[in-house]
Amino acid sequence: MKKNYIFTFFVTLFISGLSFGQVIITEIADPDGTVPSSARYIEIYNPTNSAVDLVGWSIKRWTNANTTTTSSIDLTPIGNLGAGIVYVIAAQSSSTSGFEPFFGFAPDMIGGTGGAADSNGDDNMAIFDASDNIIDIFGVPGEDGSGTCHEFENGRAERKASDTAASSTWNEADWNVWADSTVSGCTSHTNSPRSAPTDFDPGTWIGETTSSEPSLTITSPADGSTIASTSSVDVSLSVSNFTVGALNGSGVDGHIHWTLQQNSDAAVTQPMKYDTNVESITVVPGNSYTIYMELVDNSHTAITPAVNKTVTFSVALPCDLILGDMASTCDTTTSGIDTYSGTIAFTGGNTGIAYTISAPNGVTVGGDNPDTIAEGSITFSGMTEYIESLITIVGGAGSSCDFSKTLASPTCVSFPIIEHFDYSVSSTLGSQNAWNMLNSGDEMLVAAGNLDYTGLEASTGSKITFDETGSETYTAFSDVTDGTVYASFLLKVTGFQTGSSIDLADGGYIAALAGSASGYDARLWVRPNPDTSGTTFDIGYGVESSNPTFTTATYALNDVIFVVMSYNMDDLTVSTWINPDAASFEGTAPTATISGVDSDTAAPAAINLFVLRQDSNNETPFIELDALRISTSWADVTPNDSTASISNNTIAGFSIYPNPITNHMFTLTSASSEEKSVTVFNLLGKKVLETRFSGIKSDINVSTINAGIYILKVTESGKTATQKLVIR
Repeated sequence: MKKNYIFTFFVTLFISGLSFGQVIITEIADPDGTVPSSARYIEIYNPTNSAVDLVGWSIKRWTNANTTTTSSIDLTPIGNLGAGIVYVIAAQSSSTSGFEPFFGFAPDMIGGTGGAADSNGDDNMAIFDASDNIIDIFGVPGEDGSGTCHEFENGRAERKASDTAASSTWNEADWNVWADSTVSGCTSHTNSPRSAPTDFDPGTWIGETTSSEPSLTITSPADGSTIASTSSVDVSLSVSNFTVGALNGSGVDGHIHWTLQQNSDAAVTQPMKYDTNVESITVVPGNSYTIYMELVDNSHTAITPAVNKTVTFSVALPCDLILGDMASTCDTTTSGIDTYSGTIAFTGGNTGIAYTISAPNGVTVGGDNPDTIAEGSITFSGMTEYIESLITIVGGAGSSCDFSKTLASPTCVSFPIIEHFDYSVSSTLGSQNAWNMLNSGDEMLVAAGNLDYTGLEASTGSKITFDETGSETYTAFSDVTDGTVYASFLLKVTGFQTGSSIDLADGGYIAALAGSASGYDARLWVRPNPDTSGTTFDIGYGVESSNPTFTTATYALNDVIFVVMSYNMDDLTVSTWINPDAASFEGTAPTATISGVDSDTAAPAAINLFVLRQDSNNETPFIELDALRISTSWADVTPNDSTASISNNTIAGFSIYPNPITNHMFTLTSASSEEKSVTVFNLLGKKVLETRFSGIKSDINVSTINAGIYILKVTESGKTATQKLVIR
């Protein structure tokens, strides 16, 4: 193909003054579910009569309803986009997956996973020039495409052939849009419902024109890329509207001059290319390289206007060290905060490279040293429970190794777990060491006071409150992989949710046993019954995310309810007991109030979390919760209240007088000034008075209690005294 380059040059100069660098989006595709999402692409086109220099240009994407762009593709590597040239940018592709195996040819550029070309059909995209001005746009920034005129989910959007003018605002009349959903009132929709098309046509826009301008693209390596350590790199290129061949060969327009530069050294001229075959160049890891190519005519003179391309890339140093399994184990298992140790296995050590291993302050690094040991395990000790430890391993001179690994704290807690919520009043539950927050929003709070239940061991410490919309909070425990795990707590519903669309079918689940923070395996529900205008509710339990089994009985607001919930790992039975008979406490589990089987094919491998949940003001009522216990034993989570029948004294100097009480007052003394918890129970085990004081002596007023026989319980620094109390 012979061309008059001088004539073309003058024509180009004239027309370029009129074209204003227009480049347009012609097609955007999100192939349907039968095609890998990696086959997504964006197609752009130069509708002008001259090449457009795309150095500094980009395609940016607004994800969903974002008002600022969230991803970008640099168009600089394209260089000059020739007149009438269609250019396809794929999300990703290889010989085995993505764009190329589906469409049968390679895209012009790879935009990368999560990049601007990787859209699932409800995003907005635009071409930006080097000054960050919008040249052409598809969609409406700030508007989620779902259900709009610019949704192309599982389909594509193609510009009409009649529209070749770039625009910074989107006009639906300029587009044909296909997707797998129905949207009415859109001129862009080709049908309704819009059947997802099967005739994807990247690179062949119906409005394209034929260009006579030569173009040159270095398709690989990508400009600015870093290539894994290697001794050779393949250079691939493509040429359009210019025949490359033997010098002065028949029909040959010319050939390719090119140079290779290492770092800042002088560029080295390479043998002239008389073809467009792949070139393999020798490289040294740890260096950067610049490839420059230009089209020249048969007299070795650069054509006019000049057509050239520059690509710079680097080759990483090797990283011989390979990290393997990581593990963390508890040093001790107590009810307090313990320490844990960890290991990171490795291979590829002892290669002459020195490694710097960094760990948090107080953590001791030991075990095998990869500087001198080929294979082994690095050890870490002295880490604090509940705190993750970030470990970095960086190779020295001659290595590109730079690892960041997190050793997660195991749960160093023995059963039974007894949570009295003995934290500062008004503090948040999620800020306590043993608890973690999920999601954001209103947090659960520690509140003064306690809940108690007849026959159950009296509560101490504080309680927690939560309601309506907010965060979820969980505590972790050791994996339970067989047998049954139980969780018990005292529950008071003090008010119903206040939303405008109350869920009277399910209510909301407020607690769960789980094997992970991403899925709950047994849920406890509270549902107003009959509705929020009344004062009663029922309770549901099961593995379901909706429509659980509910109790036949109802319960009243402000009543204290004793709840036990369980998950049996042996037969996947989930059960709950609501106000179980006190005769079973510290014994064996009676018949459950609700029981069912987890038929989920993805049943948990272990149960290791107890979760408290706030959903919304339509689902979650106002809750008080106290005395949480978790164990693999029914007896552990149902401790008897021994004060109702047993007298004992382990407090030094403990005494009360007078007894019997005749003037509504008695005096309590001990040898220690430590804080004391004073509780009075009737003979049915119901708490009738509770107070606290510090010091060795205090007068206790019982004027609010009727005459009769009672049990007094005093707790001081973990020691207990109980005694019969007579009021006359």
